[in-house]
Amino acid sequence: MKNLAFGLLLFVCNLLMAQENKDVKKETKFQVGVHYTGNLRNGNNVSDGYNGILGISGSYTWYQKGNIAFLGGINMDYLESRELFYTNNPILWNPNLGIELLLPKSQFKPYLSVGYAFFNAKFKVMPGLFNPNDSLNPFDPIVIDGSEITTTYKGISLQPGFKYMLSKCVFLEGSFQYFPAKSNDFDGIVNVHLVKIGVGVKL
Repeated sequence: MKNLAFGLLLFVCNLLMAQENKDVKKETKFQVGVHYTGNLRNGNNVSDGYNGILGISGSYTWYQKGNIAFLGGINMDYLESRELFYTNNPILWNPNLGIELLLPKSQFKPYLSVGYAFFNAKFKVMPGLFNPNDSLNPFDPIVIDGSEITTTYKGISLQPGFKYMLSKCVFLEGSFQYFPAKSNDFDGIVNVHLVKIGVGVKL
């Protein structure tokens, strides 16, 4: 994972330098970025079971008029298991639509995006997994002790944030993502809170 993070950082740095050395004369529509993903602890299996590590994002401005731009994009965030409950390191996928305010004579560009987030979580079956007073039924093939089950968390995501333009094409970015995740294997909603800080470039 460290090699992947280092490789992405080098790629973005090269991209930033290439864009800075280029005379930007036409309107840019594509944006790509790399960011740190922080998974805030709030007392549920997802927040306690995974560390947020790294993410990449991309978007395309499909409509712009005046000081408002509409974008469509996707975020991909790598989550690392803390080996307390879940056993895998999933990718959180988040296709989204967003609106960005292009404030005149300002380097800040606030935005809000709404999307659909989902990822697969794997966990091992153990006695008392669903109820501390339960024991495993040895005749039930689904809950054999030590077997692995995959569940999908999914739901609507809400992500407010901002970009700070360092130049015409390079920007810093910060955002907060709220993801009320549901799974067919568990009752209720798991509230996922992610904080993202990174750097990006307009292409």
